[in-house]
Amino acid sequence: MAVPLHCLQVEDSESDAALVFRLLKKAEFEVHGERVESAEDLRLALSRKQWDVIIADYHLPGFDAYKALSILQETGLDIPFIGISGKVGNEIAAEIMRRGAADYLTKDELVRLVPVIKRELREAEIRRCHRKAEASLQNERERFDSALRCLEEAVITTDANGSVITMNPIAEQITCQAAAKASGKSLSELIHLRHAETNNPLPNPASLLLRGEIEQVSGEAYLIDRQGCEHKIAYGALPVRSERNEIHGTVMVFREIADEERQANNLLSSNRLRSIGVIASEIAHDFSNILSIIMGNIELAQEYCRRKNLAKAMERLDSALKVFNNAKNTAFQLISISQGGKPLLRSMPVGPVICCEARKFLRRADLHHETELPEDLWKCRIDETQISLALDNIFANSRHIITAGGSMHIKAENLKTAAADMPPQIAGDAVRISIIVACPGIEPHRLPRLINADDPACKLSENGLEICSAAAIIKQHGGLLRVEPQAAGIAYFIYIPAVREI
Repeated sequence: MAVPLHCLQVEDSESDAALVFRLLKKAEFEVHGERVESAEDLRLALSRKQWDVIIADYHLPGFDAYKALSILQETGLDIPFIGISGKVGNEIAAEIMRRGAADYLTKDELVRLVPVIKRELREAEIRRCHRKAEASLQNERERFDSALRCLEEAVITTDANGSVITMNPIAEQITCQAAAKASGKSLSELIHLRHAETNNPLPNPASLLLRGEIEQVSGEAYLIDRQGCEHKIAYGALPVRSERNEIHGTVMVFREIADEERQANNLLSSNRLRSIGVIASEIAHDFSNILSIIMGNIELAQEYCRRKNLAKAMERLDSALKVFNNAKNTAFQLISISQGGKPLLRSMPVGPVICCEARKFLRRADLHHETELPEDLWKCRIDETQISLALDNIFANSRHIITAGGSMHIKAENLKTAAADMPPQIAGDAVRISIIVACPGIEPHRLPRLINADDPACKLSENGLEICSAAAIIKQHGGLLRVEPQAAGIAYFIYIPAVREI
């Protein structure tokens, strides 16, 4: 199928211009061409129509390729400019390309014209995508800033190095630090926390999260601002992770509280979690667009590398593209699960999801394990990403009580409506997932704080949020999460409504 090509020639020879048009048509271009031979005609043609490529003869009476290129550059249009001449030295060719021409050919080299045009069209398209991504990024940044300004809580985001990316006005007010001056600084320079009861210094939340020492941080503390004043705050911080469990940055949300509001204004209550979700969604948009721009630059670099046949550089760039593609996919997944959004349900087997999450967890955990995942499990209507997150939270919760010599038994089974152990909250058949952790020597008094999702102390603890988050996701799927203490361990039971095929 012919590719449309709008080609403008700066040429005083009608026969030479016709020769070029015929050459392009033979190359399966659907040519829409025009010939001009003066500066006035060139300006008029550029203002009247959008062109894909400009081909200019080096020398015309009273006009030349240098002047034509200068006129094009004055318009600010991004159109590949290719010079052609009967004979030209290397110095002239180098000079016109230095001034901005895409390429320069002699009329004896017209066989190269089609490949050059195809190459320049590809590069022009990459540049257009680049500009579009930059505009989109600016729009997302404005939306992100608007969302931050509307929140009643202070919000600070950091990158993977712990450097501040954004602060909203409430954060500026509490820390006594302008966002513009704080940007790029380490969060440890900006935030100094002291324990609410002992007044001992607390570690920087972002540092703990970025080192992977803890999954989330929350509580109450005194924040010492830039002027040395104390602010009693409730705060929470979470990492932003990729599907490979790599940390891309952190989000810290906090607000000032009075002593009598200490429990009521707990930042990790459901309202605070929704606020964190909004920020996570905007960060995902921001990261996604940043990655799009980076990939556009890499793709453009690939084209230049191909021209010089730099094989090793191409190999490194290809590897970088794979990494950035994975990161971009992660950003889209973060968008879909943030802000407590409704799951995108589809009928599918749940066994592979369990197997994948279990494998990732067990690779990092040193314990004996058994799995029972029958092939005849009923299908369920689930959002694969959200169920994966729920399972990841449950496995993370179990890690807090696993001791040396511990074991884990993972089992999935079909459960009919009339089964004696079917919870009354589930209407119809279901698939039950059992994760049973046996931990010899576990202190019994630790278990209630881990498992009671309705206990306010659980939500305030460092590990209770995992169960609350998993339970909320499973509830959105019409299911139920039960967590029960065992003689020497803990058991998690997940019930997800099944889709029976008739």
